Amino acid sequence: KLGQLKANAESIELVDKFNDASELSFTINKYTDGKLTPLWDKIVDFKLVYCKEWDTWFEITVELDEATETVKTVFCTQLGKAELSQIMLYGVEINTEEDIEREDYKISILYDRIDPEASILNRILRDKAPHYSIEYVSTSIARIQRSFSFDDISIYDALQEIGEEIGCLFIFHSNSGENGKIQRTISVYDLQQNCNNCGHRGEFTDK
Repeated sequence: KLGQLKANAESIELVDKFNDASELSFTINKYTDGKLTPLWDKIVDFKLVYCKEWDTWFEITVELDEATETVKTVFCTQLGKAELSQIMLYGVEINTEEDIEREDYKISILYDRIDPEASILNRILRDKAPHYSIEYVSTSIARIQRSFSFDDISIYDALQEIGEEIGCLFIFHSNSGENGKIQRTISVYDLQQNCNNCGHRGEFTDK
């Protein structure tokens, strides 16, 4: 950790959505009381910002005021979306004919905690994003089986495609653990109704 930023309080803007990544922006002046603001030269693209009050990490992009070169505008995107939007998948086949032809093929369900090789989520994350782990998946959708083909698409967009197909919501957590290190986890919630009597899942409100 490099230190604490001296942001202009009146410039802080927050966009917080449950179904999308939280975003934060603020400005920082180059000089404070006639002295160079601490960390000014360290405020560059792809650095991380931690908001203690929200226990959330963000990845930043920075714009320098071209007219005066004395103000930086810092745009922060919640780390999960920022990172996973930059990690690409190529030639990933899940439960397709090509996948079934593999000698070690196993039918893949959305999430299998015991057998990662038969888990769609684990298969997407294991090679390109092993630093992410699954924290929670609704039991009503964990055993759903679907076929997917992903090529030249980011992990974030692939997960959104899964969400559209199955009817679920992905939440990306980027908080700090007890040792201060970043914890990158993903939770998946069912967006459809489930009958407590018969187990039927779908779009209904009458029972």
